[in-house]
Amino acid sequence: MAQKSEIQKLKEEIKRLKESAYKDELSKLYNRHGFKEEAEKFLKEAIAFQKHPERRESFLVKNFALTIFDIDNFKRLNDTYGHRAGDEALKTLGKLILERIRDIDLAARWGGEEFILGLIGANENDAYNIADDIREKIAETKFKYDKKILKFTVSGGVADFSQAKNFEDLFKLADKAMYKAKKQGKNKIVKSSKIA
Repeated sequence: MAQKSEIQKLKEEIKRLKESAYKDELSKLYNRHGFKEEAEKFLKEAIAFQKHPERRESFLVKNFALTIFDIDNFKRLNDTYGHRAGDEALKTLGKLILERIRDIDLAARWGGEEFILGLIGANENDAYNIADDIREKIAETKFKYDKKILKFTVSGGVADFSQAKNFEDLFKLADKAMYKAKKQGKNKIVKSSKIA
């Protein structure tokens, strides 16, 4: 009986360690490592579809789009209200993202105040519409911290797999579009295909 109890405790500890290796504690989304591992599974399918579109019935994933979000003026939020206020903003963004994507889609805190979405089967227009919906919702959302009501916005870039050959290329396209959104005044979403 004691042995079964110990085995159950070990199983729970293994599950907890695995989650901590793949999940971000604050946002409850994947971390960079977890996201890349999960995204590779879908990208293989999208690559195979691009190579053999005539066999489309056998492919479940025909496209894959990335969205990269960055919280606007995050350093100012941290400097003005403290790091715990920044943590609350990260939690708020993670929660809003999860509410607005499908269970099959991927979401991660990529690092710092940067978040990434992997939208399964989405093209650039689909990704843009989802990203802009998230952007609007975040701009409307207030969160409470230390008796203060705070708000923040995000900028984002989107690209789909039809524009890239691998994950790194796709990431660079979405990242470049996100920086273009920042340069255009923030609180915007930019499509990679619209960048000259």
